[in-house]
Amino acid sequence: MPHFFFDICDTGDVYHDARGVLLPGTESAKERALEMVRKLVAGPPPTKYRELVCTVRDMNHSQIMQIRIEFGTPVVISKISD
Repeated sequence: MPHFFFDICDTGDVYHDARGVLLPGTESAKERALEMVRKLVAGPPPTKYRELVCTVRDMNHSQIMQIRIEFGTPVVISKISD
């Protein structure tokens, strides 16, 4: 099973995932990243402007996708196919 890492950037603060998680493939990684971003959006409202991005990396630490909040909705902004 592939190993994926999920880094969160929340208005300039970056939280690197050092452990990662084993998942069946990139579609599962995308669903996990969307779930993480949705939970963060459901948290306390931002003070003014909030930039929220989840970057998904593979076991080689190469970026395979990013999910960004655009107008309150999680959107996959880049993805490398399987």
